[in-house]
Amino acid sequence: MADTTDGRFEDRYEVQDEIGRGGMAIVHRVFDRVLDRHVAMKVLRTPGDSEALRALRDEARVIARLDHPGIVPIYDVLEDADGSTRILMKLVEGRSLAAILAESAVPPVAGVELHSLLQVFVKVCDAVGFAHSRGVIHRDLTPANIMVGSYGQVYVMDWGLALLRDRRSAAAPIAPNTGVSGSPAYMAPEQARGRLQDIGPATDVFGLGAILYHVLMLHPPWHGTTSVDVFTQATAGRVPPPTPLRPDLELPAGLCRIAMKALAAEPRDRHASIEALRGEVEVFLRGGGWFDVATFPKGSLILREGDPGVTAYIVVSGTCEIHRLADGRKERLRVVGPGEVFGEVAFFTETPRTANVEATTDVSVLVVTRAALERELEQSSWMRAFVRAAIDRFVELDRASLKALK
Repeated sequence: MADTTDGRFEDRYEVQDEIGRGGMAIVHRVFDRVLDRHVAMKVLRTPGDSEALRALRDEARVIARLDHPGIVPIYDVLEDADGSTRILMKLVEGRSLAAILAESAVPPVAGVELHSLLQVFVKVCDAVGFAHSRGVIHRDLTPANIMVGSYGQVYVMDWGLALLRDRRSAAAPIAPNTGVSGSPAYMAPEQARGRLQDIGPATDVFGLGAILYHVLMLHPPWHGTTSVDVFTQATAGRVPPPTPLRPDLELPAGLCRIAMKALAAEPRDRHASIEALRGEVEVFLRGGGWFDVATFPKGSLILREGDPGVTAYIVVSGTCEIHRLADGRKERLRVVGPGEVFGEVAFFTETPRTANVEATTDVSVLVVTRAALERELEQSSWMRAFVRAAIDRFVELDRASLKALK
C-alpha cells in the first residue's frame, strides 16, 4: 500500500464532491491532476475504527483479485501515518438499477424495457459468476449495488461483505463478521439465520433471484413496515409468488418460474450455479418465456371436441393422440410429440375444437394464449408482422375451404 505521509496526495489529487455514503464509508469524486481524469475515493466515516479499517482494506484486496469488466477496478490504496486509508478506484458514471426501477410506475413486464433490464441482469450474472470462479461470494446483491453506465456498462458494486472460500469449500469472511450481514429485503434465509457455514454460491443465486423479483414486482421479496417484519420473512424463507400478488398484470410466466426457483428457501433447490440461472434467462430472451407450463397425466383429455378454441399448446415432453369420435368409435388423426403444436386451428380461427386430444404418456406442454403470444411477438417487430400476416392468410384459407364445402 502506498504511503502518502509526505503530502504528495494533496499535490496530485483534488478532492471534490461527495457522491455516495454508506454505513461504513464515504465516496468522493477526486480529480487526478497527473492523469487528467476523475476517480472515486472511498474513505472511512470513522477513521479510527480498526475493524472498519480492516474491512476496507480487505474489500480492496478482494476487488483487486477480480479482474472483470463488470467489477470496478481498484487503482491504489493509500495510507497516512495516522493509519487512515484511502481507496482509489474507477469512477462509474451512471445510475443504480434501483434508481432505474424507481422510475417505473408499473412493472416493466414486456417490450424493450424488460429486454434491456434482462440484458443488464445477464451482465450482472457474468460478473458474479466470475467472482465465484475466484472463490468470492458477494453476499449483498441488490439493485442499489448494481450500477448501469451511460453507454451500457454494468458494474457490481460494494464488495465489503464478500466471503472467501478455501479449497475445502468452507466459507470464511474476509474481515471478522459472525453476525447477520447484508440487506434484509434481499437476504437469503441462511443469511438471515446467521448460518455462516451455509453461505456459498447459492446465497448469491438467491440475491440475483431477489433482483429479478424486484424487476417483476417493483419491490423486493421481503418488505414490511418494520425491520423486524422483514427479518421475520427472510428467516422463514417463503417468498410469495408474483402472479397471485399482481393478477392485474400479464406477468411473463417463464421469468416468474426462474425467479421463484432462484428464491427457493433451501440452497439445494435453487439453480445449481450462476451460469445455470443466467442460461435460463437467456432462454427466456430467445422466446417462449411468456407461455405457462402445464402437465397432464397419461390418459387425461387435454382438449375436447366442441370446446371453445382459446388456447393452443406446444408439446415439451411426452406424446398426445389427436382423434375424433365417429359413431362412438375413436378415429385417430395423428400423434404429436415434443416440439409439435396442437389446438392451433381453433385458436387462430376462433372456432370450436374439431377434435379431441388425449395424453398417451405423461405430458408437459407450453400453454399459448393470445395475450402471451402478443407479448412474445413484441420482442421482434419483423417477426410480429410475419406471424400476423401468416395468421391472416391461414384464417382466410380456412374460411374459403369452409365456404367451398357448403
